[in-house]
Formats: sequence, C-alpha cells, structure tokens
Amino acid sequence: MLTKLSSYNPIGKTLLALEHSEKEGNVLILGLEIQYKNDELDIAQSFITEAYGDIVEYVKTTHTTSLVITDDNVLTKEVSITGTDNEILSEGFPNLNLDDFYYQILKTPAKSFIAVCRKQYVDNILTSYKNAEINITEISLGNLKIAALLPYLGDQDILSYTSVFRVEGGSVLAIDQKDVNTQATYNIENFSVDNTHSLPLATVLNSFSNETIITGNIDEKNLQLENELKETNFFKKTLQYGIGFLLITLLINFFVFNSKYKKWQGLQEEIHVYTTQKESIQKQQAIINTKEAIVNSILTTGFSKSSFYIDQIIQSQPTTVVLTALAYQPISKTIRNDKPILLKENLISVTGNSIDKADFTAWLNTIEKLDFVDMVTIINYGVDKKNTSSFEITINLSYDTAK
Repeated sequence: MLTKLSSYNPIGKTLLALEHSEKEGNVLILGLEIQYKNDELDIAQSFITEAYGDIVEYVKTTHTTSLVITDDNVLTKEVSITGTDNEILSEGFPNLNLDDFYYQILKTPAKSFIAVCRKQYVDNILTSYKNAEINITEISLGNLKIAALLPYLGDQDILSYTSVFRVEGGSVLAIDQKDVNTQATYNIENFSVDNTHSLPLATVLNSFSNETIITGNIDEKNLQLENELKETNFFKKTLQYGIGFLLITLLINFFVFNSKYKKWQGLQEEIHVYTTQKESIQKQQAIINTKEAIVNSILTTGFSKSSFYIDQIIQSQPTTVVLTALAYQPISKTIRNDKPILLKENLISVTGNSIDKADFTAWLNTIEKLDFVDMVTIINYGVDKKNTSSFEITINLSYDTAK
C-alpha cells in the first residue's frame, strides 16, 4: 500500500502519529499507528483517548512518534501574500515575538496559512508525553499538513477532526472550522481512514514524500528532538555493546581462572602447612614465655605462696588460651633510683591470647572459684585480624600467707 512512497524510509519499521486536540475543554488524543513492511505502508490501528498513559497500552513498540497540536492554543490565520516568512508573519501577526512563539507557514500559489503557538505551551505538552514514556520526535502546529493528502484526493474538500480544507484546482483555498456532526471517510489506494484520523495520516505521508513545503521556526525544535532521539539510541546501543563486552570478558576470565585453579590449590596447601608450622612455633614460644614469666615472678616476689597460686592458675588454663606474661604483685610505678619500689600487693596480672571466647570465659569462672581468689577483672579484650583475641586480666587475692 502506498508503494509509490516506499522508495525512501526515513522513519523505521513503525510510526506513531498523534493529534493533540481537545473536546469540551479536556485533552483528546487521536492516534494512528503505521507499519512499514515489504516496501509498503499499512495502517496497524487507530485509537482515541483522553489520557497520555493509555497510548503506551495501544502501541507497545514505536520507533518514532509525530505530534500535531490542534487545540485552541494554536492560532491559524490566512493572509493573501506569499513572500518570505517574515513578510507573511508581518502581515498576519505584526507584533509576534518569535522568542515566545513557534510558527509554521503553508504557502499556496495565491495565499499563505500561518499557525502559531506559545513555546512554553508546546514545551509543557512535550513534557507531559515524556512523563508518560512517549518520546516525541517531530511536532507540528495546526492542520497545515493535511495538504499532504491533496495528491491522493483530488479537488474534494478534506475534513480533519477540527477543520475543513477547501480545495480548488489542486490547491488549498481556505481552512474553515468543521461542524462537529460532519463526518467523512477517505479511500487512499487499498485502505480507508475516517476524517478523525486524516491529519495523523497526512503527517505520515508528508514525512515520506516531503512534497508539501511547510516552513517555520519550529524546525529548530524538531532538530533538537531528532538529536535527542539519536543520542538516546546511541546510548542504548553503547550500553548493549558494553554489556556484551563485559560478559565476554567475564567468560574469558572464568576460563583463565579455571586453568589456574589446580596451581592455586597447590599453593593453598603449601600456605596451610606453613601456617600450621608457624602456629605451632608460636604456641611453643608462648609456653616458654609463660614459664619464664612464672620463674621471674617467683624470683622477684620471693613469697612462698606465689608458686602455688601460679600453679593453680596454669593448671586450669585451657588449650585455647596462650599466656604471654604473668606477674605476681607487679610493680605499680616505674622504678627510680630516688624512689622506693612499690608493688601491687595481693594482685596477679595475666596477659595472653585466646582463640575461643567460650573457653576463655569458662577459664575466668574457674579462677574466680579458687579459694585464694577474691575477684577477676578483665582489663582488656580485643579481636585482631586473625580472629585471635588478646586479653589482660587482674586477679585480686583474698588473703596472702606468703610472708
């Protein structure tokens, strides 16, 4: 269908054309979905809705969307000159500020038709569609593009949803307001369309043929929308390629890792052996340090009961606790030549490492139950990166008979 337009396809596989109009003061959207397949255009579906969000439900996949605004915010005027855009605008809207308004002009051999709308209003409408996840790629004002149907319908008047195009001699003679009760159906080659969707169809045909010349500063906005679409598509493709590259990289890394896995296992086993040997040496060193601390404590204090106390504490020590220092009645202050040596009487200070909190707690409970122990105080208990807890405790003695 419409095969004579199929030699050029600037749009893609699917095109959605929307007319943004109004009915009784409410938004009314007239949509037409066109499929391009096998070098032909075909109408997939048409719809009318009052909600932006419904459009996504009608059309699941759309490559591009054209929008025509025809509500009361668009002003259309006819002038009897066909000069430059500035000359036509000066005739139709002498005081029009182009910083605030978009315009489009359809020129015929005898006259020109102007459609204008505030930029802020157009931008607000585009935002509303974008919020409904509908990306507009082209925007038009008024019913001017209905002229794209002239080559297919001859000299008969053409109705859109809001207007009547008076046609004479293959050219637009006038654009009048349409009576709401007037309806028409148009047959174009192998399909038909009602006048309610004639303007969306004309918008599609104009995009393919470009036979109807319509000028205006809204082309700058359309160029911006086109660039935004290209950037969006580029980002999507880049993201897809990036994900694909990442998956391939991960797959390569997996094979490399798998090939080195056995070697890694061997290294792990060697590390385990070295770690076990180191721990064994550290334990033996801790035992030696503990015994040395006991001997030093006995030699320092000279009390007859100190060996008994230490022996009782050592006997109750679990295998998960390693002592690094044990001092009976430790020195309370730094030794100075001019000061007497002061001891913390009736006190035993113990430091070491624990790898089991439960065993450590049970050990403290056992010490507290000894006859000569008054109280056990935890001075410090902390966990390092190797899950080994270092500690410091003090044991207060109930009595001392070592004198």
